[in-house]
Amino acid sequence: MKSIQYIKTGLLVVVLAFQQSCNEDVLTQTPDHVISESLVINSVDKLQDLLTGSYSEISDGSYLGRTLYKRAAVKGTDFRFVKTTFNPRDYEQTEYRYEESSNNNGGAESMWLQCFKAIGNLNLILDNIETAEGNDSERQQIKAQALALRGMIYFDLTRTFAYPWIQEGASAQGVPLNLSSTEIITERSSLGETYNQIISDLNSALDIIEENTWAQGSTKYITKTGINALLARIYLYQQDWESALTYCKEVLSVKNEVDLMGIDTYIFDDYTTESLFELSITTDNSVGSNGLGAQFDFREGGQGDVIATQTFVDLMQAYEGDPRTSLLLEDKEGTNAAFVKYINRSGDGGLSIHNIPIIRLSEIYLTAAEACANGATGGDAQALVYLNTLISKRTTNLEASQATENGNALKERIAEERRRELALEGHAIYDYIRTGKDINRPESDHVNTGVNVNNLNVAATSAKTIYPIPASEIEASGMQQTKGY
Repeated sequence: MKSIQYIKTGLLVVVLAFQQSCNEDVLTQTPDHVISESLVINSVDKLQDLLTGSYSEISDGSYLGRTLYKRAAVKGTDFRFVKTTFNPRDYEQTEYRYEESSNNNGGAESMWLQCFKAIGNLNLILDNIETAEGNDSERQQIKAQALALRGMIYFDLTRTFAYPWIQEGASAQGVPLNLSSTEIITERSSLGETYNQIISDLNSALDIIEENTWAQGSTKYITKTGINALLARIYLYQQDWESALTYCKEVLSVKNEVDLMGIDTYIFDDYTTESLFELSITTDNSVGSNGLGAQFDFREGGQGDVIATQTFVDLMQAYEGDPRTSLLLEDKEGTNAAFVKYINRSGDGGLSIHNIPIIRLSEIYLTAAEACANGATGGDAQALVYLNTLISKRTTNLEASQATENGNALKERIAEERRRELALEGHAIYDYIRTGKDINRPESDHVNTGVNVNNLNVAATSAKTIYPIPASEIEASGMQQTKGY
């Protein structure tokens, strides 16, 4: 299996550099570009270093540092590439144009490899943490984080490379589950088996992880509340509405309305009061112009090739005094359609030096609302409470903007609010397909952008809403390709 071979050869190249780059017992190892596994697996401290490196692997541009978030945005209805006269990078537009095939799949191969590389690191930790020498308390926290991160990565692989639960449920194709650093699995599990493993990893992590400290910056690591938040998201995708609400309530028992950013405090910065889990990006692990922020902001040398559609601009201007409209800035085309959610940290050089939010408190309110609107305890009445709690923080005129809908209209209103609040945070296309809603993109929003007009309206069940298994993987391992490719 090519991805596993890649993991095995590159497993420990960089991951200890954060704290061990000058350690003599590391520098004297051969070959000089690979740290010996024996130095890592016998020490809790060095397994901690490997865990730190795994966080960096997750923030790589091939995964959450660009690919997943950018792909989610341009395959939805609210963002597009700039017009071809501004020379956007053509090879990055496969996803936007819905031109994926088994041999032409945009960022599929790089994301696939990067995810399994990170999983390989985490498996090495989990295989050896119990026998490594060191502090027992630290051992358990390393194990908990490794389990939670592995569950999260498998969830991202599943929602990107497999059809959503709404289509065929548990019997659909899932992804191969490699759960050991010494075992290679090429057979794809069912979607039900895949979700069961994801949930098992996260619940196992919950059993041993310590309570949150809520110290400034602590959410750059996966925490107990972060795990509860991820479980709420996962159960939402699985349409287990009651379980989704249960885990939302776990989060809301420690973070609530007072922690939501408000009209005067809506500053999309590192470690806001809404932060439940985010990836720390510094000059050491920023990928510069290939990073997330540079994709949407052309200032200071950024690419700025992805801007908001008029549909999204209109959506953002619906509420009086909405602080989110301040994120719409000048774009390459001379309009104010650059949605600049990610801004380089003051005082640092380069591009895309900003943290990457994985999950925020706003999402929990919206998840709770959606769960209730679909039949979880409280029904539509409680859904409105959750939804309006968030809306009250996003308008100076709640009376004019508050939600009053019920039934399907309420579900649509919640989906609309997710588009506003969670834009560019890795949700757009996934929200459409997990709910079975077709992607309809007005032609007027995409004039002269290079997209074929026949690809503007896409069925939620289309194969091109998900990535194919990379052709290199199929050739190397004989893995079964996704139906439809």
